[in-house]
This record gives sequence, structure tokens and C-alpha cells, in this order.
Amino acid sequence: MAEPKEEETRPGPENTHALFGHETAEAVLARAWRSGRLAHGWLLTGSEGIGKATLAFRFARAVLSGAMDGAAAPAQALPGLADPASPGERMANARMRNDRLPDVGPDDAAARKIAAGAHPGLRVIRRSVNPDTGKVRGEIVVGDVRRAMEFLGRTAADGGWRIVIVDPVDDMNRNAANALLKSLEEPPDKCLFLLISHVSGTVLPTIRSRCQILALSPLPAADVRAALGAAAPDLAPKADEALLNLAAGSPGRAIRLIEADAGALQDRIDAILEAPEAGGGLAALDLAEQVARSGATAAFRIVGELLARRSARLAHAAASSAARDEAAALWFEVADRFREAERLNLDRRHTVLKACRDTGRLVRAAAPPGG
Repeated sequence: MAEPKEEETRPGPENTHALFGHETAEAVLARAWRSGRLAHGWLLTGSEGIGKATLAFRFARAVLSGAMDGAAAPAQALPGLADPASPGERMANARMRNDRLPDVGPDDAAARKIAAGAHPGLRVIRRSVNPDTGKVRGEIVVGDVRRAMEFLGRTAADGGWRIVIVDPVDDMNRNAANALLKSLEEPPDKCLFLLISHVSGTVLPTIRSRCQILALSPLPAADVRAALGAAAPDLAPKADEALLNLAAGSPGRAIRLIEADAGALQDRIDAILEAPEAGGGLAALDLAEQVARSGATAAFRIVGELLARRSARLAHAAASSAARDEAAALWFEVADRFREAERLNLDRRHTVLKACRDTGRLVRAAAPPGG
């Protein structure tokens, strides 16, 4: 297998203006704004890399640039409200269902400030750099949230909106989540929270209950290809059918798969798992060394996903309920191990070796006698 490449820096969601798919999610936000009853907190859920953060920044640009200010009153009734009865109103409703947020180009003054992280009306909460180690923390800590909340305590200079994006809320530790909850419970006027979650089950129920949940779905293959062409034109030609299947509707995941040479990783993992007991030990150690080093985070993530996927296949093909339950448990366990190793800066070599050993044991147990 080729050595994993150092991670490349590609445009982040604050610099990404093209959003593919998610027309329904955009229409929900547009209608909520036009209704004059916009929820102050939104939880954007769905698989990682499908465009949740891109949508959050697209909405923030539309609001902070003033592009939403001239929006008319809604023609589409909100859920729970009576639908207008006249044919003209119903026709307007049909048009509204296809409505999208206004485009704000990269040359717009607000867009430039947002891209530079310098807009006075926006705060983005992400994992910060630990000043003691110089490395990015494995979680969002309470200090990260408190600094953003201080911004909410000040009156906006122009009387405009203030927006907080948390990307992702899953990375917050308990103290950080509680600090955010206080502001969600008593939000200032003209304040908007856009919380991104890849694993919504990890979000505190008290935070979920104070937000409007907007679930985004994986994209069809055509939209994944289009998003790849816009975000990573150098990688788009490598997106064959097998890779799109692995990407599971996520352009971000497709980029990681290509950059990590997922095909070679898959072949290597298959050889390790299907080797006789202990026969794949040295190969597993070599794999662990390669993907655990600095700059190989994308490859490390992909190895975790491929190992978890193998456990899922074993669960689906299991001949007995006991074997199915064991494989299903390992499926979730491996996924959790890799997430925790990255979040808490745990030993990545040990994580890879243990996952290979445990998955290999199940693969060998499921093999037919003499196979």
C-alpha cells in the first residue's frame, strides 16, 4: 500500500458557496425566515460530509449580508397551520416548495468577512488549539463556548443579527454543552444558533428540545459527483461506482476516501482479516504504523470505517442470532473506538491493532470449515 499522503487543505464550509441537493432543507429555512417566527435554535443532523455546515454558512451569509431582508411574507403555510384555500395561493405554495436561500457571492462584503472569520455578527465554535501543546484539542471545551457567549452578551453594533455556528455540537464535552444550553434557554433578541450534528444521539436531550431539528439526507450519486467537481476537481475523475458506493451519499466522505487511497486500504484490510490466526499480525502492525502517524488522520478514519463496515457485513450475513449480535456489537464498538481515539488523542496504533484483531476473529469464525 502506498504511504498515506499528508492531509491537504481544501476550502472549508465558510468558503464554499455551492450547495448541491438539500433543496427541501433550504426551503424550510427560507419559509421559517419569511414567517417571522424563525426558531432561535436549529439542529442540523445527518451523516458527516453531506453539506450540513455548508448549509449553515449559506444561511448565515444570506442573513448577515442583508439578502434575506427583503423577503416577502410566506406563501407556504407552516406545519400545523391551515393551507390557503384559493387556487392562486396554492400555486404560490407550489412555487415556494422549490424556493432556495438567496445566493451570496464570494465578492459580497459580508461573505468576505465570514470567509476570513472576521464578521462581527458571526461566531463559529470548533475545537480550538491547546496553548500548552500547540495541537488541536480532541473536544470543544467550555472556554470555547464561553468566549462565543460573551459575544452574544454585547449589543450588535448595527442592531443586526448575531449567529453562532457549532461545528459539530457532537465534539462538545459536558461542561461546554451545559454552557451552550444556558444561552439556548434564554437567547438574546435577533440571535440564531445553528448546531451541526453528525451523531444526533450524542446531543444532550435538553439541547435537542430547545432546537428545531432539520434532518439532511445523504445525496444521490449525481449530486455527490457535482459536489466533488466543485470542491475537489482534481479528485472528481477518480470517483468510480465502487467509491461512490462507499461514500454513501457524502461528498466529504468521498474526498477522504480518494485522498486516503481507500481501494488500497480495503485490499490491505481484507488480507489482514482473512489471514490465518496471527498470520496478519505484522501486516496489521504495518498498517497501524502508517495510518497513526501525524498527517494521516484521513487514512485513520477510513480504516475505522472500513473495519466497521466489515463487521456490519458479517452481522447481515450471520447464520445465527448469536453471531449476528456479536458482529453487530463489534460494528458499533469499532466505530466508537475510532471516534474516541481521535477525539481524546488516544493511541491510534492500539486502536487499529485491536480492531483488526477483533474483526479478524469474527471473520475466521464465520469462514466455512476448510475455507
